[in-house]
Amino acid sequence: MNHEVTIRYLGGVEKRMRVAQDQTILEAAEAAGLPIVSECQSGVCGTCIGACTSGSFEMGRVEGLSDVEREAGKLLTCQTTVTSDCVLELQYPLGDNAAQLLSGEGRVTHVERLSPTTALLRIDASGIGDMIRYKPGQFAQLKVPGSEQWRSYSYAHPANAGNQLEFIVRLLPSGAMSDYLRDVAKPGDAISLRCSKGGFFLRPVVRPVVLMAGGTGLSAILAMAESLGAMTLAQPVTLLYGVTHFDELCKLDELRELARRQPKLGIRTIVARPDARWTGPVGVVTDLLDAAALNDGDVDIYLCGPAAMVEATRDWLTRAGIQRAGLYYEKFVASGAGLRSRAARQVDVKSLDLAAIARAGRGTAVVIGGSIAGISAAKVLSDQFNKVVVLEKDGQHDRREGRPGAAQGWHLHHLLTAGQQELERIFPGIIDDMVREGAFKVDMAEQYQLRLAGSWKKACKSGIEIVCASRPLLEWCVRRRLDSEPKVDFRYNAEMQDLIYDPTTNTVIGVAVDHQDGLQVIPAEFVVDASGKNTRLPEFLERMGTGAPELEQDILNCFYSTMRHHVPPERRWTDKVMVICYAYRPNEQTYAAQYYTDSSRTILSTSLIEYNCYSPPRNAVEFQAFAKRMQSPVVAELIDGLEPASPVYNFRSPRMQRYRYEKLRKLPNALVAIGDAYTSTDPVAGLGMTITLQEVARLRELLAKHAPQSAELPKRYYRAISKIADGAWFVIREQTLRFPWVKDVDKKRPFYFRALNWYMDRLVELVHDDLASYRKFLAVIHLVKPPLILMTPPMIARVIGKWLLIRLRGRKSLIERNFGTTVAAPASELPHVQTAPR
Repeated sequence: MNHEVTIRYLGGVEKRMRVAQDQTILEAAEAAGLPIVSECQSGVCGTCIGACTSGSFEMGRVEGLSDVEREAGKLLTCQTTVTSDCVLELQYPLGDNAAQLLSGEGRVTHVERLSPTTALLRIDASGIGDMIRYKPGQFAQLKVPGSEQWRSYSYAHPANAGNQLEFIVRLLPSGAMSDYLRDVAKPGDAISLRCSKGGFFLRPVVRPVVLMAGGTGLSAILAMAESLGAMTLAQPVTLLYGVTHFDELCKLDELRELARRQPKLGIRTIVARPDARWTGPVGVVTDLLDAAALNDGDVDIYLCGPAAMVEATRDWLTRAGIQRAGLYYEKFVASGAGLRSRAARQVDVKSLDLAAIARAGRGTAVVIGGSIAGISAAKVLSDQFNKVVVLEKDGQHDRREGRPGAAQGWHLHHLLTAGQQELERIFPGIIDDMVREGAFKVDMAEQYQLRLAGSWKKACKSGIEIVCASRPLLEWCVRRRLDSEPKVDFRYNAEMQDLIYDPTTNTVIGVAVDHQDGLQVIPAEFVVDASGKNTRLPEFLERMGTGAPELEQDILNCFYSTMRHHVPPERRWTDKVMVICYAYRPNEQTYAAQYYTDSSRTILSTSLIEYNCYSPPRNAVEFQAFAKRMQSPVVAELIDGLEPASPVYNFRSPRMQRYRYEKLRKLPNALVAIGDAYTSTDPVAGLGMTITLQEVARLRELLAKHAPQSAELPKRYYRAISKIADGAWFVIREQTLRFPWVKDVDKKRPFYFRALNWYMDRLVELVHDDLASYRKFLAVIHLVKPPLILMTPPMIARVIGKWLLIRLRGRKSLIERNFGTTVAAPASELPHVQTAPR
């Protein structure tokens, strides 16, 4: 059954579309050519948020929404199907270009059969009006003339102002587009387009590049190669092109001309089943790979072709021992297809031989989730178990960038000093690995330019070293460590559907995952839930009869927006690696951080953060405007005039939450939660990964003392990690509960809250000028020391002494002029401290 959905854009424009029963709103909007801004398309980032003001709907994954938002009728369009006619309101205008979806009609100008299995299609899309913008490697969707079917094809060239498009199309024995091109296509035919899509595109060339094309996969690879033609490259680029039959070779003259124009470009071609006309190499495209020429794995590889070619390349790299390569590939599917989460499928336990499953699981541990929490837990478990199976819902990810299941990966991350120490214990030498791959290891007080409570902190040496690295770089380095672990088995595109629970022993004995023949049971002696904030563990516990844990949460409505820019040599910093503007709550509710993505200092990443936000920037113009709203004009000045190196990445953190497993009277044996599946804090605090690694450390200690299925292990584990969470929540809530919109804020504020706020504000005044106090402050922030070291009698005396000195100097009038309040502001707000970063 189809339903009509009316989309109301900001400004009053309304559009209507039909939504099929099995379509999400986002899928239907793309099919209708209506822009809805989206990012991860898996329910995590919250970017595609809208509000349903009329009608009924069902949602899958809701990690990107808070309880308050769901109660108010807000939804994620990538996860929502409608059950009636609906009205959807979006908080941006129809003309918002951030959706990057341009639709219209073009005209066929040329159709040529290059071989029995290959056609060249050219389209004049100048009538669309706007320039069709895309990155080399992305694709357009074409509607097959005379039908309602759409097909996706990669552009065979870079974007051009005239919208003259070319595609290399594979001709199947039968199929709507193949039949059209083979039998009826002619110049002048009208053809509808939706442009442009796909996460497969050429990144900045910062190390050697290998472009691999199989068959008509040449289309995307050719566009990449052409885009390099006029560049001055510092790195070599090798293009490997393979086909099955000689007749399928195409564009050879263009490839030769590209190689002539670009000295750094080398081209090699191979045919699997040649005839007498072919005198070159014989075999498949992976036969052209040469381990000695891959720069010891320090290379980026782009693949476009059949799925078998992608897997063959992965296998080749594994056999060759190459682990550092970044692997990018095209799956030839529309963005977001099949990503909607549905209700978990349940196992019919009565049909299972539980005793046999328990026996089969001995010596095996299962980790649900393959992020930092899952990877670290898997490493620890490999010391105790013969086999560790890691279930990762994303596909295999061989690159240093964000991924759908970790939409926050594009944004600022901090691995605090305590987290670095724990990570080094789990993976000895990992910090050195990260530094070799481009991370910074610096003194935070010296190399971070900090704006605290309204003023810039003076740079100084503190002795607090921090590794500054993007989350993708960190995850990539850590993930590679498991590639050589024979005990660890990563299973990608695998999402846990159910737990196998034996009520007679109160023990979890396995995990059920999707399989082509139904649900597959993986027997296990121990299970770790590292699936993140959208964990299904509480609902499983409720169904098992053990009871779901109490959920404690604070509504934040925190919105991250991040954009990257190219930095020319003359504008690169040499005296710092990061600029951070912290909010002076509750007077300010925006944060900003600007940092180099790696030690090449060529890409500057800017993360802009606002609380209680529903309309983040969605394109470069809006991002620059949003930067001007930050606490300091320095933020906008540092990116003014820089060339964008990415789109705007958005991510919402609707709440901080904590499951109180330690309060449950009955806990199942052989099952624990870790990371965001247990507690997820305010991301601005930067404590998440460090808390997770401390939890992994407690798990390791307890597994050394208790049997995996001991009833004592989960009890002691949750007691131990609850103390870690208590400390983190105390520190974070001192700031979070200053905001009036936090849910039940008055109930959560302790009686001493205002006094604590006053004291912490005065402490920040002190650390601006007192290096010893600043060192202690940073030690607490980095979870190296407990918060109480900031409240010892000598420290209290120094804090109050500083405050009295300010009052004696008659600074109260200046503070009132600046803040319009009688609440004392930091001494560092004084003009002589207000120096912007160089």
